[in-house]
This record gives sequence, C-alpha cells and structure tokens, in this order.
Amino acid sequence: GIALGFAEAGADIVCTARTTSEIESVASEVRNLGRRAIDVTCDVREAEQVDNMVTKAQEEFGCIDILVNNAGAGYLKPAVETSERAWETQLKLNLTSAVLCSKALAKIMLEQESGSILNISSRAGVQPAVGMIAYGVSKAGMDHLTRTLAFELAPHIRVNCISPGAIWTETSAETLGPAKDKIVRGTPLKRMGTPEDIALAAIYLCSPASSWVTGKVFDIDGGIYGQIFKPD
Repeated sequence: GIALGFAEAGADIVCTARTTSEIESVASEVRNLGRRAIDVTCDVREAEQVDNMVTKAQEEFGCIDILVNNAGAGYLKPAVETSERAWETQLKLNLTSAVLCSKALAKIMLEQESGSILNISSRAGVQPAVGMIAYGVSKAGMDHLTRTLAFELAPHIRVNCISPGAIWTETSAETLGPAKDKIVRGTPLKRMGTPEDIALAAIYLCSPASSWVTGKVFDIDGGIYGQIFKPD
C-alpha cells in the first residue's frame, strides 16, 4: 500500500521482501502507474543481503531519497510461554531489520545531505499487547529508534514513525479476525484501518510538506486511546 501510494505521488520504487512473487507483483503495479520500479529479493534481517539491496538500488536510480522500514510480524503467545528463540526471532525481524536498513541507507543519505527514513511501528508499542509481548517490545524499540536516529542524523536526514492501529490486511486477518468486531466497537471512527490510510500519512512524512518534522511518532489509529489489545 505504501509503495503504490508513493508511486502515485511520483516516486520511483525499490520493492524488497523475502517473497519474490509478491514484490514482482507490486513492482509491476508501480510500472502500470507510470513510474520506474525494481524488485530485489532480500531478507532484511541479514546485513549482507541489505547491502546487496542498497547496491542494486543505487545502480538503478543513483540517489535514494526515502527508506520505509516496514518488515514485521507478531505471534500470539503468553509471555511465560514465549521461548527464547521466538523472542529473538521477533526482535530481529521487527527491530534489528530496521537498524540494519537505516545504517546502510543513512550512509548514502548523509553523503547526499538529504533523505527521509520512515519506520512503521504499532500501537502495541505503547499499550499492553496481551499475548504478544515480543511484538510489543520490538515496536516500543522502533519508537525509541526513531527518536534517537532523528537526533543523530539531523539536520540532513529526517526520521519519523507511524504507529498504526488495527489495519485489515490478508496477513493481519488471521490475528485480528477473531477480535474484529471488538476492535471496531472500541474505535471512535468505527472501522479498521486500511493500507491506504497508512500510505497517505507516509506520503506526508516523507515529502517536503513535513520538512520541519523529525523524531515524531504519529498515531494513525481511528482515535483509539488507552485500549488494551487482547484478542478474544
């Protein structure tokens, strides 16, 4: 959703993920919108693969203006049943990946003396996410990463973050499906979010419209405040 939103706003896109077929499909949609796009299969948990992705992006486009850190997943498991391996797996996917990508791209952006990094966090990072402790902790780390990098990389690179509420996608449906009615009832705007809702906020935060905004975590959540997420 963010990639297509950026393309509609005039950006050329590098699509990257572990699943080649999915990124090929998105890259094709970007081209149909009249923008350039490449797809690079990459596991962003691995520094060597991240470096390869960055190299290919530079070779194709020269400069790199925007990085969106949007890899992540959560699993339902009580804290006392969360294994060490499950804990480390989620932190590496949800947080370490953002650190690796930000380090790799920040070097280029600092040389350019311009750039924007956008992290995708979650409301689970600021309120109890019962049964999803590793996910919540990793997203709290994403918020802190945003604020710290904003100071370290200023004034040439802006770093911001979106903290979405419940967004309905094919991936999230499995986790959120049982709690959908409960979530909608507790949301002032009475619906779940869409990828397009997040894409529009991302365009603002990565465009000149937000040129005096950095180090901020934006809640895009339909108005939910202080609600504990606990699937039925």
